Amino acid sequence: MQWLTTKRVSTFTNKPYAGNPAWVVIGADRSVEEQKLVRLASELNPVSDTVFVYPEKDDADIGLRFFSQSEEIAFSGHGTIAAYFGVEGENLIKLTEPITLVKQKTKSGIQHIELRIKDNKIERVTVSLPAPQIISTPLDVKQISRFLGIPPVEILDANRPIGVVEISGCVEIIVPVVSSDVLLNLTPNFQLMKNFCDRLQTTGIVVYCSETFEKSNNAHMRHFAPSVGINEDPVSGAASASLGCYLVHNRIVAMEEMVRVVVEQGHSMKRPGVVYIHIHTYKSKIMKAAFGGQGVITFEGRVSLPED
Repeated sequence: MQWLTTKRVSTFTNKPYAGNPAWVVIGADRSVEEQKLVRLASELNPVSDTVFVYPEKDDADIGLRFFSQSEEIAFSGHGTIAAYFGVEGENLIKLTEPITLVKQKTKSGIQHIELRIKDNKIERVTVSLPAPQIISTPLDVKQISRFLGIPPVEILDANRPIGVVEISGCVEIIVPVVSSDVLLNLTPNFQLMKNFCDRLQTTGIVVYCSETFEKSNNAHMRHFAPSVGINEDPVSGAASASLGCYLVHNRIVAMEEMVRVVVEQGHSMKRPGVVYIHIHTYKSKIMKAAFGGQGVITFEGRVSLPED
């Protein structure tokens, strides 16, 4: 029986058991069959993602693989945040104050990571992403309102467009609603939503409003991704970055050379968290985006790799 180092991290928060939980698994060999990793991920985390961490030699400093309870996914924002708080002290990366730069390899490609370091501890992880693709495609408001379980007017009265954003291999449909009351009381039909997303080959649905718990924040959102086995994600890094890009692209947040967007999420699941997004533009075009957050370890131990 093979035992692996395992840590549970609450991400996008500095409070234990808030934000988005992710399990970090260290020590699995790359030759381990995918079905074993899926099984282990489903045992550890029926709510969200599990990240497996591997050493890299040539084109990256560290390798990450992300699994939901049903399959491998291309990229996970909160899984990435969790990985670095999880590997702290495991001698996989060398920390240098005040900033440590890391190049990571995932199924979706190479990402550049900035670690903010103080007293040899990670304070914040920031993930740089490539330029987003703003996809122009007509979408039926009635179909969307049907699987969200709300009248179409609750979307139309927000007076903002439905958008589609692809970033780092994840395609999100962005849906505005008129108020936080509508947002927090959504009861989606996840089978209808999954069918809709599967047909359009999208990752998930971001539903947001401009009413926030903290006045200084830009948006409150919920993220649904039944197509990848996650009905609702408490706090989503990449999806929040997609929302940030949508807000800037549509001038809902003023476009400047460097824009900071703060998105809150998780209140509907009693796991509040905050994602900090930085969007870089040039000549009215978004060139790249980054998102960041904090993390807190809530469990450390070992787990056995499933056997045949």
